[in-house]
Amino acid sequence: MPARVTVTRPAHSPNGRVVLPPSKSLANRALVAAALAGDIGCVQNVGTADDVRLLHGALTNKTDRVNCGLGGTTFRFALAWACVQEGRRIAVTGAEELLARPHQPLLDALLSLGARLEPVADGYLVTGKRLNGGSISFDSPISSQFISALLLIAPTMRDSLTIQWTGRRLSEPYARMTVAVMRHFGVEVIEAEDRYTVAPGAYVITPYRVPGDWSAAAFWYEMLLIDEEARFELVGLQRDGLQADEVVRHWFAHMCVTEATAEGVSLSAHLPGVLKSMPTVLDLRNSPDLFQPLAFAFAARGIPIDLTGLENLRVKETDRYEAVSQTLAMMDVPMIHFPDMLHIRGGLHCHPVDWHVRGDHRMAMAMAPLALHCGRIILRDPQVVNKSYPGYWEDLRRVGFGVEFS
Repeated sequence: MPARVTVTRPAHSPNGRVVLPPSKSLANRALVAAALAGDIGCVQNVGTADDVRLLHGALTNKTDRVNCGLGGTTFRFALAWACVQEGRRIAVTGAEELLARPHQPLLDALLSLGARLEPVADGYLVTGKRLNGGSISFDSPISSQFISALLLIAPTMRDSLTIQWTGRRLSEPYARMTVAVMRHFGVEVIEAEDRYTVAPGAYVITPYRVPGDWSAAAFWYEMLLIDEEARFELVGLQRDGLQADEVVRHWFAHMCVTEATAEGVSLSAHLPGVLKSMPTVLDLRNSPDLFQPLAFAFAARGIPIDLTGLENLRVKETDRYEAVSQTLAMMDVPMIHFPDMLHIRGGLHCHPVDWHVRGDHRMAMAMAPLALHCGRIILRDPQVVNKSYPGYWEDLRRVGFGVEFS
């Protein structure tokens, strides 16, 4: 397994056709719904990302142990699913870093609904049963995944489940995505201003093909922000507003053209120099996965930007707020820090060091395009991209980057 990857700038502006990985957010939701419907095989194009592969294995293998690796969504969805597997005892486990992330609000909710689970050294031992239903309240939860996990298993409960969501609604589009997937599989969700209600029922086996991932597309937008001469065809994307990170095409509609094609979208700049009219404030409360590619793109171009809505970035695969801030500081980028906001005030300087990506797939993928600015960048732990985008390094090669492992 290589320890580092060296990414070098293409001889010409990057250009090419890229088949994006399927959305792991949609894949994981569809897999749970299909498994509860009784035929996980009706979900097509799930991809090979670690988070999806591990959840798929958990839902299909009749084993008593499920290892979720580093996947937060994988762990939370698998834990909820295991709680409603009547008559089965399943150990839901994960890496030490995963278990250190916040899960207690979900555990408390499951226990209040009648779930039987107990902590073990590397996760939780779950005894599956039919849960009771009832009412659950979340006030400013750190993750919308708690709500999605409960919504997905709600149809299996004895009584209706009502989830009240008050305070800050971080990553709210991901809950709406969950509702959309549930409706695709035949379950109705009643939405009110601050609550969701799901009656007992059954999912219906319905074919579902997972579209391309807008979170992965963000790294290609980052490349275009750095190099306005870049041109890409991104295969597999759907412009349907279902994925939160599709907002990236709206934010930059005035500086780049995102055109529908037969297979996805094409991406190119309007005219050189339009970056002068870039936005000065971007709120990432609903799309926190865009933080890293946007922070590095704006710093590479030396364009001031205020990135807000960063409350839950400290509890991701790594503390993403700290990881980005420290990396930019090492690149001499002037910044002003607030708990939920980062003010980037200038450009970055390249340094010939091996950069740590802190075990974070999005950190690695967001830093690699800096080769367009620096000429070369060396990143440690390149295999972390397997969590969401296993083909990333090969795709960089395909559009002209040099990519060498050592």
